[in-house]
Amino acid sequence: MSNSSNQFIKNTILRLLGAIGSEKEINKYIEKFSSPEQRFAVIKVGGSVIENDLENLISSLVFLNQVGLKPVILHGAGPMLSAALEEKKIDFSFINGQRVTSIEVRDVAQGVFEETNTKIVAALEAQGASAKGLVSEIFQCSIKDPELGYVGSIESVNVQRVNEVLESDSIPVIAPIGFQDSEMLNINADIATVELVKAINPYKAIFLSETGGIFNKAGELIPNINLALEYEELMQEEWLHSGMKLKLEQITSLLNHLPKSASVSITEPINLPKELFTDSGSGTLIKYGYNVSQYQLPDAEIQKNFKTIIESSFSGNLIDSFFANPQNLDIFMTSCKRATIAISHEFSIPYMDKFGVIPEAKGEGLGAGIWHEMRKVYPQVFWRSRPNNPINKFYTSICEGCQKQDEWHIFWIGISDYGSLKDCIEYAIRKPKSVI
Repeated sequence: MSNSSNQFIKNTILRLLGAIGSEKEINKYIEKFSSPEQRFAVIKVGGSVIENDLENLISSLVFLNQVGLKPVILHGAGPMLSAALEEKKIDFSFINGQRVTSIEVRDVAQGVFEETNTKIVAALEAQGASAKGLVSEIFQCSIKDPELGYVGSIESVNVQRVNEVLESDSIPVIAPIGFQDSEMLNINADIATVELVKAINPYKAIFLSETGGIFNKAGELIPNINLALEYEELMQEEWLHSGMKLKLEQITSLLNHLPKSASVSITEPINLPKELFTDSGSGTLIKYGYNVSQYQLPDAEIQKNFKTIIESSFSGNLIDSFFANPQNLDIFMTSCKRATIAISHEFSIPYMDKFGVIPEAKGEGLGAGIWHEMRKVYPQVFWRSRPNNPINKFYTSICEGCQKQDEWHIFWIGISDYGSLKDCIEYAIRKPKSVI
């Protein structure tokens, strides 16, 4: 390996370690992902990433290689293919995010995919990571939609060949090309990734894009999507369309196939280590998710589950009198019983008395999901938090106002009357602790 390669690897590791989190946090995930019983990750790389952000992509992949993790890479090449077709004056179109593939488009696509595959492999090997291009031997396909032309519907995945490359200590780099007998077929890269993940069942499935996630109508990154609660609503949104809509459909299909604990991430190359090795992650985390139930008169079983979640979340003991007047409490709880919210009606304006997520579930989006459901019921709410509470960053991002006191930070939403707000702040400050 050349001195320039050694320096590249050293700089890469130092930069990424410094950016993503504590050594303890990183080691926790490396140990988890290093299990010989389950493959580490399938990473889909968008064509625009290869075209415009190759250096950060290679940096992140070399980092993974250096810590002993070998992902399976599947790449697209959409922008490069479009440019090649325009240069050759070959017409093309899309149906629901998939490229209609004539025989002329198919033949150009094959050359573009092979060139892109070679580019990624060469870039990885130039920095000391062993990689193997797999262009034409992974996906057995058939043509099921004549309207799309030479587009393959995947019938089987050659997992054995992927495993052979991994066991030879190389990174498989797969092109979205399929075959029906001797006929080469184009495959949408997102669809190919979904089928690859289903076949391999890795710890992680990650989509790398230039945008780094899914953004809402206001252009704000959506950090978590709970499909059980939000899928139907999202699919009706006009701002979610074409390729991103197809991606979300395919990810939903994938998560329907995997265990409920599985997740899919969309992030950008420079943040890939942060997404993998920190609880907070980066980009958009999509989970099948859990439903949220509301209990306006919580029974003994709900009270017991609530107590377990809160005590685990706060590392303390819930006071015995918390449920002394259950008619004044409205409890929200995920069906997995790992996140909960308590709304108190003792004051004239709803007060969020407790918001807890068990430590093992942090970073999974449960908190965002249950918060989303609570807010549907309570457009007006206030709450308090200790100044050193790590969740204050989230609270600050979603509140409409905050007053910082020495002992408490008081947050609120939907309260515009100054007199009412003053009373809310005084109530929050005076209220006795409920976890000791």
